Amino acid sequence: MLGMEILDVAVGLFFGYLVLSLAVTAANEMSAAWFRRRAWMLRKGISNLLDDDDLAANLYDHPMIQSLSSPPGLLSRVPMLRGLVGRGPSYIRSRTFAIALLDLVQGKPGVQAEDSRVQRTLALLWKEAENDPDRFRASVETWFNDSMERVSGWYKRRTQLLLLLWATVVTVSTNSDTLVIAKALWRDPALRQTLVARAERYAADQAPGTAPVVVVNDAAPPPPALPPDQQAEVDFLEASAQYDAALADLAELQLPIGWEAPAAAVDGDTSLRLVTDAAVDDWPGAIWDPGGFERWFQALDQHFVGWLLTILAVSLGAPFWFDTLNRIISIRGAGKAPEEAQKPPKEIPKPREPGEEYSGPASLVG
Repeated sequence: MLGMEILDVAVGLFFGYLVLSLAVTAANEMSAAWFRRRAWMLRKGISNLLDDDDLAANLYDHPMIQSLSSPPGLLSRVPMLRGLVGRGPSYIRSRTFAIALLDLVQGKPGVQAEDSRVQRTLALLWKEAENDPDRFRASVETWFNDSMERVSGWYKRRTQLLLLLWATVVTVSTNSDTLVIAKALWRDPALRQTLVARAERYAADQAPGTAPVVVVNDAAPPPPALPPDQQAEVDFLEASAQYDAALADLAELQLPIGWEAPAAAVDGDTSLRLVTDAAVDDWPGAIWDPGGFERWFQALDQHFVGWLLTILAVSLGAPFWFDTLNRIISIRGAGKAPEEAQKPPKEIPKPREPGEEYSGPASLVG
């Protein structure tokens, strides 16, 4: 049945997108933990809120904030990467921010010269609080929380951009060409049915209304249960394990993806790429190797459209493909014709014997 075959191809393709999306999201979480991206974004948001680099630096040196900070990471000691690595805590309570800031400005803001945006803001909040210290501190906390909502929006937009970047890295490193995958699913009924069965089991194993295991956390995280440096290490290890699990699941799908390892490759050394024995394309190698640029240009010329389709699809995220896969599976299940119960053979009335009385409906008796 043509319609059912098309749905099976869609299920297999979308399931592949889902697994690739899980790998992309895990890779993004690994980079977020390694570079302490949330701490970097928080510091940038506070600097923008205060509009004073010296005041922001003094705030981060305050004992109440310093106690939440983690020791400088290895990457932060590299001059070229220092501006890309987050320093300080990844989460600050609004109450902690208010107390530290008010301690720095020393006294009532209305008494001081209103020569900065912070002083003007604090003076206005003090006036609105009608000289009530508790109301004033609550207003400062609200001011901070409103600013953090904008920071969450910045973090979300930055995450979407990084997801697109990681989708490119994972797609090219695994040689996941949408056109090649779709052709293989259309031509190979056995592969198609295997993927459909795996997708149905995966959807059935998930609790109703839940998304896949790895999701992007766009909002500010809750207060960490561990010290910041230990929490970053735990987050990195968890994301790394999820990335390895996603690549392992991807290999088990037996899709026509991946690269063929060169003869000189060390067993088990796959770096970022997914090396499979069934791959038809050789790994182009490093672009700076002799002939590497020509090999990569040839691979790009052959797979550009298919890679682009995969990158755009995978960047939509695992929750999107999980929901889409569930809908397609539901449509596919509803399209099957139910098995009808076998009807008994129709009884043919026998002719009456001579002298036999009619036993049919009374209205037909003459």
